[in-house]
Amino acid sequence: MSTISSLPTGSTSLASVASSATGSSELNKDTFLKLLTTQLQNQDPLNPMNNEEFVAQLAQFSSLEQLQGVNSQLENLNLVNTSMNNASMVNLMGQDVVAASDTFHYDGEGGTDLMYNASESFSSGSVVIRNEDGTVVDTIELSAGSAGEQTLSWDGTDQSGQALPEGNYTFSMTASNENGDAVAITTLIKGTIDEMAFENGVPQPSVNGVPVSVGNIIRLIKGGDI
Repeated sequence: MSTISSLPTGSTSLASVASSATGSSELNKDTFLKLLTTQLQNQDPLNPMNNEEFVAQLAQFSSLEQLQGVNSQLENLNLVNTSMNNASMVNLMGQDVVAASDTFHYDGEGGTDLMYNASESFSSGSVVIRNEDGTVVDTIELSAGSAGEQTLSWDGTDQSGQALPEGNYTFSMTASNENGDAVAITTLIKGTIDEMAFENGVPQPSVNGVPVSVGNIIRLIKGGDI
């Protein structure tokens, strides 16, 4: 550590003295003792540091040291929590789940089931299916439906009856009750968690190749009985 030969006189705080003398606002015990000794040696004899100033600077250093210790402990705790969280997320691999999502993977072979949750029964509804470009490829009209989680079949063809290729598609659904009021609908997907990414330390599972938020997983299914 370089030797500090002279410092500004007067009642300058140790934090500002450290910044100008060492080029850093970080203090450790050795730096503090050297700064304090040098400050006492260079104080103005006609305007010496009084007891209150001395005690205040001692308290300033003590508080700074404690805050640095707390910050270090919080960083270590965060690393531990992140590691434990990531490890627990790995256990989801291969699990069958139901999750809130409007995106599903179609394998291009025959039809597939679409899943949704209706807040109440409805007398009419409509499902719009879009490809990855956002283009509407098919529309399904529903005459009625019950409340709760339900499934409907999509044959995997467009509005002209042409078979659609494998890929990710999105679907949205609107419905109305007997009074013509809108019924709240949540679109769902079901499948197996087949991938777990950890970008920026945040776990990102994928269900049948479709990324979903961990918070959108509604439930796990034992034995694959979805």
